[in-house]
Amino acid sequence: MLRLSAVFLCLLCCFTAAAQQRTDRFLEKLLLERASPRLKHILQHPDSFQVQLIYTQIDRDAKNRPTFKHYYYHVGNKTYFNPASAVKMPLAFLALEKLNGLGIDKYTPMLTDSGYSGQTRVWKDTSSPGGLPSVANYIKKIFLVSDNDAYNRLYEFIGQQTIHEKLWAKGYPEMRIVRRFVAMNEDQNRHTNPIRFEQDGKLVYSQPAAVSTLQYDFSRPLLVGRGHWDKNDKPVDAPMDFTRHNNAPLADLQQILQSVLFPGSVPASKRFNLTNDDYRFLYRYMAALPRESTKPGYDTSEFFDSYTKFFRFKAGRGKIPPYIRVFNKTGWSYGFLTDIAYHADFKNKTEFMVSGNIYVNRDGVLNDNKYEYEEEGYPFFKEVGDILYNYELQRKRPHVPDLQVFEDAVAGLGEAPKAITRGDTTKKQVALAFTGHEFADGGQYIAGVLRRNHVPASFFLTGTFYETPAFAPVIRRLKADGHYLAGHSGRHLLYCDWSKRDSLLVTRRQFEEDLALNYKAMDRFGIPAAHYFLPPYEWYNDSIVKWTAELGLQLVNFSPGTLSHADYTYPEMGKTYRDSKKIMESITTFENQRAGGLNGFILLMHIGTDPGRIDKFYFQLNKLIRYLQGKEYVFVTIPRLLSKQ
Repeated sequence: MLRLSAVFLCLLCCFTAAAQQRTDRFLEKLLLERASPRLKHILQHPDSFQVQLIYTQIDRDAKNRPTFKHYYYHVGNKTYFNPASAVKMPLAFLALEKLNGLGIDKYTPMLTDSGYSGQTRVWKDTSSPGGLPSVANYIKKIFLVSDNDAYNRLYEFIGQQTIHEKLWAKGYPEMRIVRRFVAMNEDQNRHTNPIRFEQDGKLVYSQPAAVSTLQYDFSRPLLVGRGHWDKNDKPVDAPMDFTRHNNAPLADLQQILQSVLFPGSVPASKRFNLTNDDYRFLYRYMAALPRESTKPGYDTSEFFDSYTKFFRFKAGRGKIPPYIRVFNKTGWSYGFLTDIAYHADFKNKTEFMVSGNIYVNRDGVLNDNKYEYEEEGYPFFKEVGDILYNYELQRKRPHVPDLQVFEDAVAGLGEAPKAITRGDTTKKQVALAFTGHEFADGGQYIAGVLRRNHVPASFFLTGTFYETPAFAPVIRRLKADGHYLAGHSGRHLLYCDWSKRDSLLVTRRQFEEDLALNYKAMDRFGIPAAHYFLPPYEWYNDSIVKWTAELGLQLVNFSPGTLSHADYTYPEMGKTYRDSKKIMESITTFENQRAGGLNGFILLMHIGTDPGRIDKFYFQLNKLIRYLQGKEYVFVTIPRLLSKQ
């Protein structure tokens, strides 16, 4: 009698969920018209496979602002599926949000102490600077290979109660994340251990052990399958009870991802409190492949390219073309497969979102590790993804999307780190670059010349420059005029010895902390965390290149061959001084006498110079621009110069 009651409740839940599902005829028709017999079989048996899909078309206006059109297939908030690792995604966002509220950098070592739940104490993590774990590295692991321990540590840091208070306040009342991915009972999962953040052996923040007092609505029974194996590996002839498990509706997960990829597309109340650097960091590691990571590094025989890319690629360990990136989070457990994804094709200028889940468990027994992931699950995601991608390739859009923000975030992944000093030498393009630290006397004049000539430029400025109140008007003007604003270090440190270039004068931690100051200062002006970074003094070595790349940035420098960068010199410097005439001659001579001229050149100058230099080269800027325009050069920003398109 008890077993019949359980089955009845299970059937009642399925009936109620089906009655509340939404299906759009357009998506259903598109899939059925193009489906193979195998896919049609899955779509025509919704009770068995419990498929849910959300397909989102993205259109851009003339200013590249996106609008979204969602199409649903059997989607409903009352339709239960086990989200498994998909819940790691909102925790990654909440962890960064909490750090920002505390004023702690995401690379700061985070130490978990033992407490109520008896979790393991501090351990070494060779994938983190200094061998200690950090929120940044936990998030990398979550998106690269869906690491469970990383999720458990973020759960500890945020706390069960805060997780729900934050998600519910953002408009996700159905979200329920009440379990770590480790054997614990309900009460143990309510408790979290003490957390410490330390920098150079000094305590930055201490968080005591905590317990959640929230009450959850467990009134709706969630029963799945016809039988299961219990925690003692004994068969139970009854459905598995998920009533008190994690719960995350598909539509909520997709909107959470959309809120981070396109924060302006959702109300402010639904956004996470993230910095521009956080967004760039997340985009990079949501899209990165395991082989593209060195810290942490992975065995690619196990963690192959498409390991966490279900739509289009995981079936058969499919290869992902280099011009396609998938920004996503997957989950798999108990026969349920889930993928929440944004696809960007940089070559064909195509983008769309698709989220979905499927249940593949022919025998109806859960926890026996007998699921049809390879036979039915991953092929389902491949075919659905291919149908939507091929449709997107031929779909007419009002405007071609500019995907540069995502392309910048993943630039350099999988490549040996190097500094870039020149763009495509087959194109007559030049990038004017200006650096600045303590002087800005040429700022307004330079901005005026650029505006009159309709020339875009790139400005690499230190944290000190951004923080100087007297320089704020020129920064705002440059931003308003659409120039590329980027970093030049926090305090203009000299990274390596002038005569012994391999000798570092800073530690990695000093380098990262100083750079963080730079981006924090930029953020106050609402300037995005720029992907391209030009080192102070234009001086660096291989270690600086490597550290920059491991932060997801690209080191750039001026193109050698001219004296444009010598505009900072003044007569008292003796033989190193170069007057404006000499500088201009070096540029025109190089252009006239070298094959390819200044094609792809990064021509570097300074936004201001020491008062000791009376002969300011920036007063020659208009003449220089006219000269190069007369030679049919096109002026572009650094990102455009180095774009692969």
